This record gives sequence, structure tokens and C-alpha cells, in this order.
Amino acid sequence: MASATAPYKFARIASLFLSFAFGFVALALGIDALIKGNREKDHIRSLAPQGAEVNIDTHDVETAGGVVSGFSAALGVISLLSLVFLVLTSFGARREPALKLQGLLLSIVTLGLFGSLVTMTDFVANREANVTASISGVPIPPSIVHSLEQSLGAQSVYREIPYIRTAAIVPWFTLLFGLTSSVLTLLAASSSRARASDAPAHHLDTASNDAGAGHVDEKKANVSVGQTRV
Repeated sequence: MASATAPYKFARIASLFLSFAFGFVALALGIDALIKGNREKDHIRSLAPQGAEVNIDTHDVETAGGVVSGFSAALGVISLLSLVFLVLTSFGARREPALKLQGLLLSIVTLGLFGSLVTMTDFVANREANVTASISGVPIPPSIVHSLEQSLGAQSVYREIPYIRTAAIVPWFTLLFGLTSSVLTLLAASSSRARASDAPAHHLDTASNDAGAGHVDEKKANVSVGQTRV
């Protein structure tokens, strides 16, 4: 039966597919945010007066976003491999070790994604880019820099920038499906182990019943022979 070959098969297929899909969506959004951020920096610098130097430091959110993208990509790859293994492969006697390894890898990457997402979400919610400017080496006061930002329509608060906000929200769905995939895979490994331990006992019971039935048949044959002789 399908359930004996692949425990929680259809639930795992759905969960693994979603964690794979959202993993690569989160990766794509992270790359998109980095590209758009760099373009916006270049655009703002191009608008600065001649002789003015503008520095826009977004190292904190870029680093956190890179880690989130990395864990999202890893979760997507592991989910895809686990999905292919589930759909196309007959596990045989090595089913439980394979499931345990998949569950362990999924759990580790999901925990890593959670830790990096907490950091990135905090940065996006509470921080902003550090913008400084100077003319001929003389620093411009922050109040003037802020007024220039507003006049140019630039935005330094992370949570107010749509592509950064989206890149921080979508990976939470990746985390959700990574968690369900981890739990389902570990449950499947446990179920597989339980069924493997029950199989020898079931085999012994079947052999015992067959032997008992043979013994009864032998007795019936002896009785029949005795009656014939009489």
C-alpha cells in the first residue's frame, strides 16, 4: 500500500513543494531588493551637486538579507531534492535513515532561517539607512541631508521602502512551510521505524499460524486414515 511505502506521502509532497517554491521566491526577492537598492543609490548620487560626495550605508540590512536569502535557497534546494526522492524513489530497507537525514537537514536550515529572519525583521522595522554627505571634504549637517532626501523623494527608512519590506515578509511563509516539511518528514521517519520493527513480529505470527494450520490438517488426515481402516 502507498501509506506503507511512503508515510504521509501526499501531505509531504504538498509541504515540500511549497517550501521549495517559497524558498526560491524569497531568494529572488532578496536579489531584486539588492539590485533595486544599488540602482537607487546610484540615482541619488547622480543628483548630488558637483563636488558633493554622498554615502548611503545599508550594510546592516544587506547583510541580514543576504543570510535570509542564503537559508531560503538552501531550504528550497533540500525541499526539491526531498520531493524528487519521495516521488521517484523506492526507499526499500534504507527508507528510515534517508527520512531522518532529510528531516535533520530541513530542521537545521529552518532554524537558521528563523534566526536570520528575526534579525532582518528587526532591522527593517526599526532602522534606516545611514546617509551622510560632504562638499569638498566638509560634512553637511544631518538636518540638511534629511531635507535634501525629502526634496529628492528619497526614502532612508527601511520599512517605508516597498521592495525591502516585501523581501522581509515573504520569507516568513518560506519558514512556515519549512517547519511543516521538517515535522512531516521526521514523523514519516518515526512511522517507518515503527513499521519496520513490527514487520518481524508479524512475520513470526504468520509463520506460527501456518505451522498450526498444518498441524491441524495433519491430525485430520490421520483421523481420516484411521476411520478408513476401521
